[in-house]
Amino acid sequence: MADQANETPRVNTRQYIFSEAQTRLFFILSGVGMIATVVTLLILTTAKPRGEFKELDRTTYVETLESATESIGEYRQNSDGTVNIPIERAIELVAERGTANPFGSSE
Repeated sequence: MADQANETPRVNTRQYIFSEAQTRLFFILSGVGMIATVVTLLILTTAKPRGEFKELDRTTYVETLESATESIGEYRQNSDGTVNIPIERAIELVAERGTANPFGSSE
């Protein structure tokens, strides 16, 4: 018992990166931050859009589409002797003659 009286109390010598107060403050601030984020998201999702629908100008698209379909629908002979035919006619020829030699004789 005499030895116990002469002993000095143990002092905590561990050195932590963050103190207890800093850890508590971090958890409090993170809770406040989460609540603020949820409130912000709720406000943003319930906000009504302020814009109005505006129809785009489709004239360039329509002109390009018309010029492309015109070139598909004409018969043309190229300088190398090949001929361009309308796609509908090409489909008919392939359906009629098969794919082995679609533009040859059907005999």
